[in-house]
Amino acid sequence: MRDDQLTQLLRQIDEPAYPDDAFADRLFEKLSRQAGYSRGSRPMLLLVAAALLVGVLAVGAAVGSGLLKPPWLTVEVSPAPSVQPIASLEGTPSAAPTPPSTTPRPSPNSSPSTAGIVIDGLARSTVDGLTVRTEPTTGAVALGTIDKGQLGFVVAGPVSADGYAWYQLSGLGLPANTGCEPPAQTTPFAPCSSIGLGWVAAGPPDGQPWLEATTLPCPASPMNVETLVTRGMTPLERLACYRSTPIRFRAWFPEIPPDAGLGGTCGAVAPNPAWLICQGLSYNNLVISESAGFEGAGLQISIDPASGVAMPPRGQWVEVVAHLDDPAARDCVPLGGGEQDPVAVVLTCRSELVADSVNPVAGPY
Repeated sequence: MRDDQLTQLLRQIDEPAYPDDAFADRLFEKLSRQAGYSRGSRPMLLLVAAALLVGVLAVGAAVGSGLLKPPWLTVEVSPAPSVQPIASLEGTPSAAPTPPSTTPRPSPNSSPSTAGIVIDGLARSTVDGLTVRTEPTTGAVALGTIDKGQLGFVVAGPVSADGYAWYQLSGLGLPANTGCEPPAQTTPFAPCSSIGLGWVAAGPPDGQPWLEATTLPCPASPMNVETLVTRGMTPLERLACYRSTPIRFRAWFPEIPPDAGLGGTCGAVAPNPAWLICQGLSYNNLVISESAGFEGAGLQISIDPASGVAMPPRGQWVEVVAHLDDPAARDCVPLGGGEQDPVAVVLTCRSELVADSVNPVAGPY
């Protein structure tokens, strides 16, 4: 449609409209012929025609005013591209927000340097005069102190109390044939002291630790029993080295002298495993050489009666496969009179060598 035609149409829409008589007559005659209406219906038809004409004119007015947009008059217009202002070369971009740090922080009762301390492992004091207490708290009774470099077997921990991480340590005990006399209990973990138990604080959370994990050189299997004895390894050191892993070694199985005294077993000691708690009565001790004699340096081995293992005849070299930390050791409880710490009793049983096999051999490695 051209612009002049559209202008004319809109001008006609704006003018008042009235029904045309000629148009009404022609419409009436056509409808009458089709529907069979009588001449008397003419006024009604005139009203209908007028209503139709008014409706047409109203639609035209709506189109002209923009209120109604028929599909054939709709024109798609692409939106104008937005214009972004050019940033000034002198402007400084804002800094991106810094993400929160993901570096783990030690808990209030831990220290990064104590992370390697594990139960059944070894720990070493890094300071002199580290207090050993009966319980994991600063208010507990002090048993004594340990100095820098001294070792302890880790029994339990960590336990958080009073702002510290506490570990229960056991003294490593006496190496064989040291000739030491136990000193006063002011230094319960000193080399010549008996096995002692106590709790030690590992140090301040954010400072230098007072306790650190450490290890010992563990002889590789197979070996002669001399390696396990004369190098000064105590039972708890062997437990820290091998845990329950079987080890293989050779030793001399000596004759029992006439004056050895009573042997045998300790009888019913329920609920203890008798074969483990009374292993010293069996005389199943192995020594480092033929000349060492019955009382020479060596190791005691235990045999579980249910295992079917038996000792060969005495007076010959044997090869032993044995393990520490036997499951039955957890059932050991104090036997006899006197004060005995149940934890220490279990540790003693766990550090006993239990034979998996014992066989005669020609000699040492």
